[in-house]
Amino acid sequence: EALAMHQAEKPRGALGVVMGWLLESGNAVQNRATVDALDPPPGAAVLEIGFGPGGALEMLARSRPLGLVAGIDHSELMLARARRRLRAGRGDAALDLRLGDAGDLPFPDERFDVVFAVNSFHQWPDKDRALAEMAGVLKPGGDLLLSIRDFRAEGRFEPPGKGAETARAASEMLRELGLQVRLREVVHSASRATFLVRGRKCGRAEPA
Repeated sequence: EALAMHQAEKPRGALGVVMGWLLESGNAVQNRATVDALDPPPGAAVLEIGFGPGGALEMLARSRPLGLVAGIDHSELMLARARRRLRAGRGDAALDLRLGDAGDLPFPDERFDVVFAVNSFHQWPDKDRALAEMAGVLKPGGDLLLSIRDFRAEGRFEPPGKGAETARAASEMLRELGLQVRLREVVHSASRATFLVRGRKCGRAEPA
């Protein structure tokens, strides 16, 4: 159990390849709900924190005309997989995937129209710092979206209702950063749902 949790947080090696596949298949319906909720403007720069094998980024890039597809993940294995996948699966967008940590984003301030994370918020050791970093690299008028799973039946990773509790806490943290917050629930089945916590940065983006 402990090994599985560690691999889920930072996949590596042969077992990491299997874990990457499991994460993607388990997250497919949540990735779709997240991408459907994002509405980047044409030519937008988007950033995903903890992109894993790159499923959500590819889904977004194939459905929207983006200018920049960027991401950061702390697993070298996932970085290599996502780079291979997105070289062909991003349309005309530029690609900038990096190894790194949510609490120290190596991107300039106000660079992105959309910053999002799927199922990684609960793993960050310093959530306040990570959210402040995300808000910092977001353009005025841009959206920060946290996609948080919620099991409705006993699961192996967390107790039922834990995701709802996490989403409420995340909402408060975004409000403290001065973002305009909306919380939405998407029910996938009797056993699983997704909470989408959206924080909009006040102000208006400068014309390109």
